Amino acid sequence: MSDLARTYTVAADHPMLAGHFPGHPIVPGAWLLAWVVAAAAERRTVSGVKRVKFLRPLAPEQMFECALRESDDTMRFTLTSGGEVIAAGSLQLQARSD
Repeated sequence: MSDLARTYTVAADHPMLAGHFPGHPIVPGAWLLAWVVAAAAERRTVSGVKRVKFLRPLAPEQMFECALRESDDTMRFTLTSGGEVIAAGSLQLQARSD
């Protein structure tokens, strides 16, 4: 099993935020999931999303951390900010061809 953690902040002027709750923007869950998949894909080929649960909104300029934990065919992830879980779930990994 291997672990990986990354920290990131979404800029307040990011184009995906335009029109996404004007006056009270939040980072879309679909963007967060795509970000997690891209981070996981740097280690292994992701073949799908097994499960994801969004628990709290993330505001622009709010730092978040992504922790990834890999096992045989699954990559579990947790997104946190300020010690609180924003989202958690697991990704299906393509089988290794060792």
